[in-house]
Amino acid sequence: EAVLSLVQEFDNPAAVIVKHTNPCGVAIGDSLKEAYQRALAADEVSAYGGIVGLNRRIDKDTAEELVKIFLEAVIAPSVDADALEVLAAKPNLRVLECGEMNGAPGGFDLKKVSGGFLVQENDTGYVPPAEWKVVTEQKPSEKDLEELAFAWKVVKHVKSNAIVVTKDNVTLGVGAGQMNRVGSAEIA
Repeated sequence: EAVLSLVQEFDNPAAVIVKHTNPCGVAIGDSLKEAYQRALAADEVSAYGGIVGLNRRIDKDTAEELVKIFLEAVIAPSVDADALEVLAAKPNLRVLECGEMNGAPGGFDLKKVSGGFLVQENDTGYVPPAEWKVVTEQKPSEKDLEELAFAWKVVKHVKSNAIVVTKDNVTLGVGAGQMNRVGSAEIA
């Protein structure tokens, strides 16, 4: 779910690598293969044994990149037959086809609590950069706004005291799960 909910945020070819429900590598690219390569390069150490989400059909070129390291699972809308052959040769790799992705999923999120459960609406909110209010003297460029929009989509999916550092639509550092933001910033 952590992979799916994040990868669906992007319109461009995107790859998300998650470890322990937090993204460790996220990138968009001109192709799915490029997006995956960029996401992997963001944190190759943490990606080992991770789960990869892709928002496009997996082709053979992308599949050949995916099998270069140990991954627990790969999820994408669909998989080409020749790509499935490549992926099937990798022992213990789970390949899930989720069908068409239509943006951030709506609906409800259920959390188990002692003696019951919590039901809340999924956070599907997104305010496009054109609607942002700039309150600083220095105004961000269009490229800055694009980068901030990418980072905003990622940080929404990082757990607790989230800090995300990005450059060129690739995560450079993710700080998560710390008891304070200083610790998260240092990790990122």
